[in-house]
Amino acid sequence: MFLEDKYLYNTNSSFLDFEFESIGPKGIIKKVARFSEIGKNIYNFGFGDLDGATGEISDTAVSNNGDGDKVLITVASIIYDFTSIYTGAAVFIQGTTPARTRHYQIGISKFWTQINPIFEVLGLKNEKWEQFRPGENYGAFLGRRKASFLF
Repeated sequence: MFLEDKYLYNTNSSFLDFEFESIGPKGIIKKVARFSEIGKNIYNFGFGDLDGATGEISDTAVSNNGDGDKVLITVASIIYDFTSIYTGAAVFIQGTTPARTRHYQIGISKFWTQINPIFEVLGLKNEKWEQFRPGENYGAFLGRRKASFLF
C-alpha cells in the first residue's frame, strides 16, 4: 500500500510507537506516531514532533518542512502497518485544533482512492458517526481495516 515516496520509520516491540525523520528546508525534524488504547480495540492516534530536550511529543508544533505529502504518506503507511499487527483495531484520529483535524481530512480525501478499498472510515458530524465522504467536514475520524484486508 502507498507506493509513493515515504520516509523509513522504526517502531518499538509493542508496535505502538513509530518514529521517523522529516527532512526539508528547516532541517531534520523527528516525528513520532503513537497509538494509545482508549477502549476495547480502539486506539487513539497521536502524532507530532519529538522535543529532543524533554522527550515529549508536541502535537501543536507546526513544522512546515516542505514535505507534507511525504509525511502524510508515511503516517498512512504507519497506520496500515499498525492495523496489520492489531487486526480489527479501530484507529481514532482527531487533531488538537480544528485546523489540524481539517488537515487530516484533506489528507484522507487526497488519498481516498487508495484508502477506501482497504479501510472503512467514519467521520464524526453533528455528534454522529457516518461513512466518510470526501468534501464533507468532520470533527474526528475512525478507521478500521475492511474484513477482506485482514491477514
